[in-house]
Amino acid sequence: MTRRSAKAADCSEVLARAEFTIDMLRNLLVVFEAASGDKPVLVELCDRAVWAVTPDGHRLLIGQKTGPQPYDA
Repeated sequence: MTRRSAKAADCSEVLARAEFTIDMLRNLLVVFEAASGDKPVLVELCDRAVWAVTPDGHRLLIGQKTGPQPYDA
């Protein structure tokens, strides 16, 4: 995951980037199926992990980050 400000061809500014493994996507899908119903799930990109926050406020680990430390714009 890398957090930075950059110009992109299809948007005015990139605010954050994240790399997901297939296991992380499976975990996120489980959160959607079990906890959200038709409500959106918030995804938090932290310095060492990715978390899903359910509509009722529960934080669930999606996966741990393995890349370089993020940097600000």
